[in-house]
Amino acid sequence: MIKNKNNGAIDFIFYTLFIVILCSIFLLKVWLKNEINETQWEMKKLNSSYLAHSDEVKALQSSRNYFMSYDYIQKTLKNKMIPATPETLLISISE
Repeated sequence: MIKNKNNGAIDFIFYTLFIVILCSIFLLKVWLKNEINETQWEMKKLNSSYLAHSDEVKALQSSRNYFMSYDYIQKTLKNKMIPATPETLLISISE
């Protein structure tokens, strides 16, 4: 009879450990799946942000190229700057 009581306690301990391990594995699986989904969502968000910013960067580079072009500078400064021309000065030396 004593063997049955000890055997029952051992069975209870194994059963409890089995349930704890099973629950731990289940919780680990759910946590890992949640982390994967969250990471994938962040990657999609960053990718869309990258695409939006790359379009903006291309537009700014195009504007910079236009503002740095010779035609734009010439058109802008046409009325503001007067070209410097040397004055001709004739000096006559008579003897």
